Amino acid sequence: MENNEILQRLLQDDKETKSTVKDESKSKATKNGDSQISTVRVVTAKYKVYIVLLLIFICLLWLIYIPKIDKTLDTNTKAYNKVEAELTNIEKEINYANEDMNLLCRDDWIVKNEEILKSCLNERTNCSRLPANWKVWTGEEMSYDLDIPLSYLQLHSLYNKKMPVDEKLVLKNLNEYLIKMDISWGDRNRVWDILKIEIWDPEQVNDWDEHFVQVPVDVEIEFPTVNDLVEFLYNVEKKMIEKWEDRILYKIQAVSYDIVTNDEPQITEISMIAYYYYDEKFNDNTADIIANVNGEKIKLSKKEWTDLPNNVTLKEQIKKSEVIEAKDLFEMPERIEVEFKDWKWIDVNKKWENQELSINIKRKPECDSAYYNTGSNKKIDNWADSDDSVSMFDKIFSSINL
Repeated sequence: MENNEILQRLLQDDKETKSTVKDESKSKATKNGDSQISTVRVVTAKYKVYIVLLLIFICLLWLIYIPKIDKTLDTNTKAYNKVEAELTNIEKEINYANEDMNLLCRDDWIVKNEEILKSCLNERTNCSRLPANWKVWTGEEMSYDLDIPLSYLQLHSLYNKKMPVDEKLVLKNLNEYLIKMDISWGDRNRVWDILKIEIWDPEQVNDWDEHFVQVPVDVEIEFPTVNDLVEFLYNVEKKMIEKWEDRILYKIQAVSYDIVTNDEPQITEISMIAYYYYDEKFNDNTADIIANVNGEKIKLSKKEWTDLPNNVTLKEQIKKSEVIEAKDLFEMPERIEVEFKDWKWIDVNKKWENQELSINIKRKPECDSAYYNTGSNKKIDNWADSDDSVSMFDKIFSSINL
């Protein structure tokens, strides 16, 4: 019996031990499960926060940056359209300029007939050699329409950066040419006397072209007879000065003259408008040279310059003489002229070295005969009926009522 009791007690102790172990393992399992559940809950909450922040960031992008991008895109689109429109206008202007050059440079048009036109107007000779398409028929009578070619050849710049208008050129034009019966430079005989000259400030002819300018000019001249007055007016509007840089395009506005006493000397008031076209893109070139006097010769060298006509070259040296003109320093074609700038000259009696001189190089209109010729360009019968040239003739010359 005693042994049985001992066995039962041992079995009872073993069950209690197993039960304790199981309870401990269950407790540990329960604790582990609770820990895992807490971890999952924390991770889930963290990602929810990330998602919320991401949504806020997207909203900020949509509200702040997207409108800016749309605005930038709209601005860039407008800028692109503006540039495209400007390019289209530039292409049109290029076409107009090509047509104008065609109009000027054809064998039977303005530039190449300058000398013939000059002799026809000034000397009444060679008129029959004028282009046939300049003829105008009124019934059986024939005349020449010369307003546009003459106006183009007379149009010259009066711009002066030191004053509103180059008054020196206006005075030279009137005093050295127009008051003579023969307006050539060689004739020194002044037929009429200018008593007063008033030159007013320049103003734009049209709002659409800032480069085309008009200058009112009023003069008082004493004429012996009405025929002298008529001759002066003819000089102003129907004759052409030999030197192109001395020409001015005038249009008579008013003449105060008593026709009753036309055979007696009268002081006549004449109001005119001088027109000129100036664009700094077409400024004449300025060349700076260095001259060294060495014995009887002057050695020339040039400082750096750009954009000079390729048919103008500086001479290496010239002989000393009493009068040295700017043209003596260069080799150049007839249609290019040079002059000393700002009243400078070479003083051959003065001993100096490395004196710098500034020269203005003036380029007259030139035509490329290889391109502008009668065969390669279309026929233009009459500029009055032609729409080919818009920028120069239809706009500019129509604005002064030609």
